[in-house]
Amino acid sequence: MFDDTDRRQFLQLAGTGGALSLAGCSALSNHDGSGSGGAGGGGETATVTLAVQPDQQSLQQLQSEIQSKVQSGELDRMQAQAEFRRRRIELTRDAVGTFRNRSNVSVSVDDTVSEFGVLLVSGDPAALIETLSLGEVSGLFPASAFEQAQAQAGTTTGTGTPMA
Repeated sequence: MFDDTDRRQFLQLAGTGGALSLAGCSALSNHDGSGSGGAGGGGETATVTLAVQPDQQSLQQLQSEIQSKVQSGELDRMQAQAEFRRRRIELTRDAVGTFRNRSNVSVSVDDTVSEFGVLLVSGDPAALIETLSLGEVSGLFPASAFEQAQAQAGTTTGTGTPMA
């Protein structure tokens, strides 16, 4: 079973690391000395972890729908939690798809952990920052945060079954 608590802990950890990295500009620039020091960037690219999330209206609709099913007796509490988690993952995957299908985004998606809404993206640092203006994008984090998401997605649940 998917545990939202693990996802929240990951995003909190990644958010803290991301904020520190962005403050120091280390997450969005390559420090190998090969790039030009000018304002144009000279074609320099960076790789970061990008987080997306479903729009709040969809999440509120889902919550209302499930609450109605609980109140009508159609679902018990455990079934409602499982249904919410499953459908939230679907909405998150849809948000990943929405980001990937945007024609005006000039960044490359290298890999994804769709159930967490986490993408490993590369591109010009200015284009990466510009993605923050998109509705489904909730943050930019260091590239290492993607590896943490992959590790969490590959862990087993409390029932001993792998998360897929």
